[in-house]
Amino acid sequence: MTFSAEINDTNPLSVMVIADDGVIDGFITKALASPRDIKIEQHHSSGVDALSVFRRQHADVVVLDVGMLNEDPLISIKRLLRVDGRTKIIMVSTLSFANVRKSMLGFENGAAEFIHTPSDFTSNSSFLRFQTELCRIVRSLGKARRQEGPRPKPSATPSALSPTEKIKLRPASSERPKILAIGSSTGGPQALMAMLTELPTHYPLPIVITQHMPKTFTTVLASTLGNRTGKTAVEGEDGMPLKPNHIYVAPGDYHMTITGNLANAKIAINQNPPVNFCRPSVDPMVESIVKIFGAKTLLTILTGMGVDGKNGAEMVVNAKGTVIAQDFETSTVWGMPRAVALAGYCSEVLPLNRLGSAITKLTMG
Repeated sequence: MTFSAEINDTNPLSVMVIADDGVIDGFITKALASPRDIKIEQHHSSGVDALSVFRRQHADVVVLDVGMLNEDPLISIKRLLRVDGRTKIIMVSTLSFANVRKSMLGFENGAAEFIHTPSDFTSNSSFLRFQTELCRIVRSLGKARRQEGPRPKPSATPSALSPTEKIKLRPASSERPKILAIGSSTGGPQALMAMLTELPTHYPLPIVITQHMPKTFTTVLASTLGNRTGKTAVEGEDGMPLKPNHIYVAPGDYHMTITGNLANAKIAINQNPPVNFCRPSVDPMVESIVKIFGAKTLLTILTGMGVDGKNGAEMVVNAKGTVIAQDFETSTVWGMPRAVALAGYCSEVLPLNRLGSAITKLTMG
């Protein structure tokens, strides 16, 4: 397929599917068969065969079944990304613990997103939800891949990318922050690992995170963050007090908010309706934080689809707090950070490898 940035009925998003023949493959193929702006260009039941074709032929998105019986999905992810470092990989599987573990490793090694197959294989409504979500993610990631341009030649040095929109920065708060809040979505697990490992060993603030993820995944994410950073990292629970140098991850399917006061802040979780089509959502968490911490709030928005976190960022700047965001070049999808950056809420918009040092400087001077 010849690369073109346009997306339309005559030039649909190209998808490579890597999955065992069977139920999961059937769900993926059926879900992507109807939309005219999406086309399965390549279909493989072997990661080796897929890679051989991928070296010669562009794909906007790769959909990978991480539960394949005779394949190691991590090897496939690494190999695909060696061919094209901007490959957008969507992992698909049932929500077994083994598949969740595999998918977390996939996130750490560059996969962009995960979607679980219908929980009730006999339910038409369950399949329709799966189809809607899969097509939404394919469109968002496929559009992002095309915005990044054609695959660079092996001997070429990729040119720097930059958004066409102008970003107006604002001064950081004059107040020293007392809490670090983070919002992330697509590509977020890998970004979180990279950023949080750059923070000091004894970071003086509590760190609260809303990452768009289903149940089970957030448990594994917290455990993985703890292992990678050396900090205590847990899923948030009702009544849990906030402590310095601790990481609190919003549990899947629950909003996580903060209650109490500056001296005695605690976590509260709820299952109120989704916000920005998300539960957990960044905005409710940030809104609750601003009520307590005000100008002492430091909010970081990482890679992700949509605009979740934009309303919260507005509350932060109105309270004289500080917002920073990940830049276009290093984001898997520049959706959430774009929303806060273009609204003029950010004091800094930085590549991923500079966010940790920026947070440290804002926190500790």
